[in-house]
Amino acid sequence: MLMLDLSKEDLEKLIKLQEIDSKIIKLELKLKELPEEIKRLEEIASTRRNKIAQIDERIEELSQKRKELEQIINESYKKIEEAKKKKSKAKNLEEYKEAIKLKADAEKSIIKATKEIENILKELNALFRERERMEQSVEEFEGKIRKKEEEIRKTQQMLEKKLQELGGLREQLVSEISPEVVEFYEEKKYEFGGNVFVPVYNKTCSGCSMQVPSAQYTKLLRGEGLVYCPNCGRILFIEQGGG
Repeated sequence: MLMLDLSKEDLEKLIKLQEIDSKIIKLELKLKELPEEIKRLEEIASTRRNKIAQIDERIEELSQKRKELEQIINESYKKIEEAKKKKSKAKNLEEYKEAIKLKADAEKSIIKATKEIENILKELNALFRERERMEQSVEEFEGKIRKKEEEIRKTQQMLEKKLQELGGLREQLVSEISPEVVEFYEEKKYEFGGNVFVPVYNKTCSGCSMQVPSAQYTKLLRGEGLVYCPNCGRILFIEQGGG
């Protein structure tokens, strides 16, 4: 069946069938790619939501640290009061110095903790601004996703309708071709990945870009049966106005 001869009418129908199959393949590929586009957008949105979660974790961490520092400040003020009492009740120089040192250490702790709290507040303010910006970004992006999903749903319906129409055309065309010829086409389609019949441009096979020998090209011009490309084995034809 590999070298099955075809009538001019069969050849024309098979070329048309190949065109339909090519369109069907492209439409099926587009349908397959549409969900991937939504998946890509959702992954971007998910990344941004994860960023918000990371910001929240950092805010919680800083807030806890701020509470601990405020506790240190409160305890330091208590130590200062304690140091004042010890100072006033000091019975000797050592107790007096100890009270002075206790007060000085507490004051240092207050200064250090206060400075750290100031830095924390600066970072918290920046984080809250960043979080607000990210939330707005996610909200806007999710709105785009919903809009895109609606667009894709409409596109899917349109593509599925076209596929149905092409499927009907294919069935009608196949019914007009003998089973033997259809089987020949299906075998060759599998062999060449769907591209069985290829046009010749400037005496060159468009399937493999090799020059068609003069003998085959002359046979092709005369319409003397099937002409196979001697290089790739595809079936050659000349489009109207081409060659």
